[in-house]
Amino acid sequence: MDKKEKNLLAEMSNPESLNSEKSKSSPEKARLKEPKLLKPISIVDTKISDFVEWLQDVSLFKLTVILSESALLFAVVSYVITIPNRKTQEIQEARKVLREESGHEYSDGRIAALKVLNNKSCQGNPGLKAPKAKMPNLTLNPCQSLSFSQGSQKVNKYSMDLSHSNLEEADLSGASLVGVNLRGSNLQGANLAKANLKGADLTGAQLQGANLARANLKKAILQDSNLDNSNLYGANLQAANFSEASLVKIRALWANSRDAIFHRANLQSANFNRADLRGADFYKANLENATLRFADLSSMTNATRAQLKPTNLRETELKGADLWGAKIWSKFQIKRAKNWQETTKMPNWEQMEQERLPRLRIALLKPETSQSLSDAYELGMRRAANRRVEIWGIPHSSGVENEAKIIKQLIDDGMDGIILTPEDPVDSLPALKKASDAGVAIITVDFCFDFIKAEDLAIACFNTNSFQMGYDSGQYIAQWTQKNLLPNSSSRQSVQIALVDGAVYDRYYPYLQGVSKAINESNVSFEIVDSVSVTSTRDIIKVKKLLKNNPNVQILWGGSNLATETALTAVTESGLNNKVKVFGVLDLSKEKAEMLLDANSPLELIIDQSGLQIGSDAVKKTISVLRKKRSGADYRVYPVKHRLLTQDDPDTVRDFLKEYGWF
Repeated sequence: MDKKEKNLLAEMSNPESLNSEKSKSSPEKARLKEPKLLKPISIVDTKISDFVEWLQDVSLFKLTVILSESALLFAVVSYVITIPNRKTQEIQEARKVLREESGHEYSDGRIAALKVLNNKSCQGNPGLKAPKAKMPNLTLNPCQSLSFSQGSQKVNKYSMDLSHSNLEEADLSGASLVGVNLRGSNLQGANLAKANLKGADLTGAQLQGANLARANLKKAILQDSNLDNSNLYGANLQAANFSEASLVKIRALWANSRDAIFHRANLQSANFNRADLRGADFYKANLENATLRFADLSSMTNATRAQLKPTNLRETELKGADLWGAKIWSKFQIKRAKNWQETTKMPNWEQMEQERLPRLRIALLKPETSQSLSDAYELGMRRAANRRVEIWGIPHSSGVENEAKIIKQLIDDGMDGIILTPEDPVDSLPALKKASDAGVAIITVDFCFDFIKAEDLAIACFNTNSFQMGYDSGQYIAQWTQKNLLPNSSSRQSVQIALVDGAVYDRYYPYLQGVSKAINESNVSFEIVDSVSVTSTRDIIKVKKLLKNNPNVQILWGGSNLATETALTAVTESGLNNKVKVFGVLDLSKEKAEMLLDANSPLELIIDQSGLQIGSDAVKKTISVLRKKRSGADYRVYPVKHRLLTQDDPDTVRDFLKEYGWF
């Protein structure tokens, strides 16, 4: 093989060199022969090759993190993009619930839907239909949202729009509805007691017969609204706008109506007794036959004692209005009103503008029969009264009718306050309501009405725990019996006891319940041989008959002051002082204290109800309300501790004699 052939074989075995040589020898020719389709494929091949090399450099963990972050970013973007749609759907669903629940009184779904619209979406629901709905303590305060303008952040407040809603007879007591829009809504007969409607818009609302007692309507707008026969007892009406509203026969006793606007409002037969009307504007309002007894029509003063904005009565219709005891700024203030001559006023009304505090008169209703508790009340009251306070002790015969007659007379006499123990927890209410409506401050002692009834009637009550008093007396009876009647008895000897109660009256029944429980729980075998009820001193005949029919009875228990007094008298007059012992509910007097100190007396136990302290505290509370140091609408219950006084503890009895000034 020659040299030429060898070179040819070498080139064939190495094609790259062959191609290289060819390209070198004719580069132009090689480029022309390269297919055009191979160029992009070559580029893709290169990129894939680069990506594969990058994957080889990246760890599996790193790759997972990168993919997760990408997925999270995608989810966030998707969430943000869909916010408006989801918010719209949430609003639609909430409104659907409100429509579906319109016929139900009780609905947690309705309350939840309202909160979603208000708190989350800042949306309202005009035209809500929820008559008789039960939504006490509902909270729909102004909603807040953020907005951005020119690089700054702004907080916006939106009050919920419930305009033109039907909430007739709905229960919204204690609800927080600050600034809510209730324009044109039907709220007839609704319960809005203690609701917070500060700044609410109630323009044109129908509120006839609504209960707004102690509601906060400060700066609320009630123009053109109808509140006929509504209850505004103790409500905060400060700076509220009642222009051209109808408020016929409203009950606004003790209301704070400072700076309220009543332009051209119809206030016929309205009750503003004891209301604070300083700065209120009654321009061209109709107060015909309205009652403003003891209302404050004077002006407020600033730090320099300057008179500021007295009650405006210009062109106000006052025909038949009752201004008895009203505090005025100036006699000319009254004379600017229409028909002021036809009003009821105190004889010295033109002197009522003076700075001097008016004299107060507070009456204590006392049973005609002498009772130690009433005497203790009166003594405590007189000790607490100052020179500008008169205390009247008014005795009256027992019975609801006699009580009502006395109360009516005290109203006519313009009494400021009445302190009493009601004759009956139900039948005494009508007369006391008349007194309350007349602006009389009422305090009950030795008894408290049901709180709901009392808070729109009285200013306070003082009461002991009647059940506990009865129970404690029963426990002492068991201890005394074990010590004095069964000291050496190993057998369960029976001891006869008779009950003289006053349970015909509801307020005395807990005494009987308490003593019965204590007797049943004791280790002594008591035999209750008889029981009689006492309502007057004439019932002593019943007790004497009981003693005669049960000659072996050893203990009499009295379930009220009158019952214990009657039992004690019956035992004494029957000559059984050394045979029958008397225990019971009976307040301390000098005579009873001396009996407890006498070992030969049949009286073994009385339960004192702190009458002296109650009388003193009751007068102080009454004065603080009448002098406007606290609101008369703020009804309070004051529990009183009772004290057991026995023959076994003469030192305590002597201490009480000194406290009462009887020793």
